[in-house]
Amino acid sequence: MASKRVTMASKRVTKEVIDGLRDLVGSMVSSIVDHPEQVEVNVVPASYRLLAELHTCPDDVGQVIGRSGAVIAAIRTILAAHGGRSKIKIDLDYVTEHDKG
Repeated sequence: MASKRVTMASKRVTKEVIDGLRDLVGSMVSSIVDHPEQVEVNVVPASYRLLAELHTCPDDVGQVIGRSGAVIAAIRTILAAHGGRSKIKIDLDYVTEHDKG
């Protein structure tokens, strides 16, 4: 049954869904950071979900995460609701410079 679920999810992931997710995350994050020109969102389709990788200027980490993680949690909640419309699970991975090296 799991393989059937994977097949169904992969059929719902279209270029429009990926582009819409990239635009949604990019516009939300760009509006709260000091360096919006450095916001980069990569969407990686996986077998049962979409992974949105968020990259920002290292100076903007605190603004994206927020106090006690409130901002990043709110962004993830919005993405869960957005994915629910298409019945796709969406995960957000915030990649900082520290994570890369």
